Amino acid sequence: MSRPGFSVYLTLGFPEPAWFPGVVESLRGCVDFYEFGLPTRRPKYDGPTIRMTHRRVVEAGVAGREALRLLRGLDVGAPFTLMAYLEDYVGDGGVEGLRGLLEEAASAGALCVLFPDLAFDYPGMVDRYVEESERAGLRPCFFASSRFPHAWLVRFAAVNPLYVYLGLQPATGVELPIAVVKNVKTARRLVGDRYLLTGFAVRTPETAAGLVRAGADAVVVGSAVARRLVEEGVESARGLACELHRAVHGAAEG
Repeated sequence: MSRPGFSVYLTLGFPEPAWFPGVVESLRGCVDFYEFGLPTRRPKYDGPTIRMTHRRVVEAGVAGREALRLLRGLDVGAPFTLMAYLEDYVGDGGVEGLRGLLEEAASAGALCVLFPDLAFDYPGMVDRYVEESERAGLRPCFFASSRFPHAWLVRFAAVNPLYVYLGLQPATGVELPIAVVKNVKTARRLVGDRYLLTGFAVRTPETAAGLVRAGADAVVVGSAVARRLVEEGVESARGLACELHRAVHGAAEG
């Protein structure tokens, strides 16, 4: 994972399964790594825009692990991780369901599988998730909100994760609120030299650059790119991704 890094989140198969490879290809050179989401009928911790992307793909007949077929033969051109909801897999086969997903993710070339509901809804499964990830040849990665107890971030950092994703909610505009800057700096201190990925409601190059200056290793953007895809098309989405990429790398050089 590059430092600094810029990532785009895309729900696998969005905006349409047949168009998805072209969207990935269009972003080549403006993304250091991807986060691909497995479409689900219940994206409970996502905002309205990302929920829309899940709904469109599910309505097109693609959901869950079957979406991984969209990566077969696709030259992504950058490393990628997967995002999925743990409840979709432990509710269908328990640990076997989790193990099956992780094995398929590894076969598809993913570096890790991020479960945003792991620490929220299944805290007792954190150690098992780490064990099963390593069994599949993956590294664990974790999501934490700014309200997570500090002990959780320390615990995540201790297992050598691929990254810790700190979910933020920065205000719109060119400057980050003091609270967000403080949260990033606190997370940086708690996770040490572990890779710190930040995101959630990042809309502008100025905000992305501010997160890097505050101490983040990387920034991920999803909703803003998805809206551009729907409202203005692929070229506009690429333009935004390239602006964000330049801002992230420029902030690290400044």
